[in-house]
Amino acid sequence: MEEIPLWYWLIVLFGTGACVGSFYNVIVYRMPRGISLLNPPSHCPICKKRIPLRYNFPIVGWIWLRGKSACCKQPISIIYPIGEALCGLLGALALYAAAGFGADITKPMLDPEKWATAATLFWLLLGAYPVCAIDYKYKLIPDSISVGGIVAGLLISLIPGGVTPFQSLLGATVAGGGLYLLGWIATKLLKKDAMGFGDVKLLAGYGALMGLTCAVETLIVASLLGVILMVPYAKLMARKSKANKGRKNPPENEDAGQIPFGPFLAVTAPFMCLWGNQLFDFYLKFILE
Repeated sequence: MEEIPLWYWLIVLFGTGACVGSFYNVIVYRMPRGISLLNPPSHCPICKKRIPLRYNFPIVGWIWLRGKSACCKQPISIIYPIGEALCGLLGALALYAAAGFGADITKPMLDPEKWATAATLFWLLLGAYPVCAIDYKYKLIPDSISVGGIVAGLLISLIPGGVTPFQSLLGATVAGGGLYLLGWIATKLLKKDAMGFGDVKLLAGYGALMGLTCAVETLIVASLLGVILMVPYAKLMARKSKANKGRKNPPENEDAGQIPFGPFLAVTAPFMCLWGNQLFDFYLKFILE
């Protein structure tokens, strides 16, 4: 490893990210439909025939089949290879960002702290894909991402130089427990559900991955982004609702004007992992001066 250049690991992380993206495609399709992620194995959604392993390679499989299923020759959505390629790029980006933008890719990366950051960013960046796709449409957050983040954070904390096991456990407990308490209080005050338990588990996972401080920063910045975007969105949905009142069969949507909180957390977390400390220092300097 001491002699392996960074560019080699970037290729490895791209391939790994593409494989993870292929699995996330399965999660995005199956989980909202209540289908097991393991059984049945990969199969054609049209004729139900099992897909051979050679066609399951990310990106390459779709190109090999020319965008059509091997069994019934039906078109395969291009969204699948796009999602795999995006996750591959995010996987490589996680490592390059941890190494430092502008790092010499011909030299090896030996600092264990940077590898710990790369592993954390890998989870955060790739996990944002299924969280945003599923939570926005179905108001669900996969446990494989939220609870899995807690497990991943505790394992990554074993790498020297990064978040320690104690900081990881503290971050998961306090961040998740604190958000649960806030949601419970808001629910009592508003007399309706104010926070989904999926968001609580997701933030607990971020606490395990990044530590308590970055998890709290993620919550604050995500909340601000949510407020900024929710105000105009709620107004737009109110106008649509008002316009639909005159129709004979107006569309019914109980969630009109609502945006789930999970995507805001998922998009904010990688930025806080990279620049949360600098942002906090800038804020303190701004307040004190």
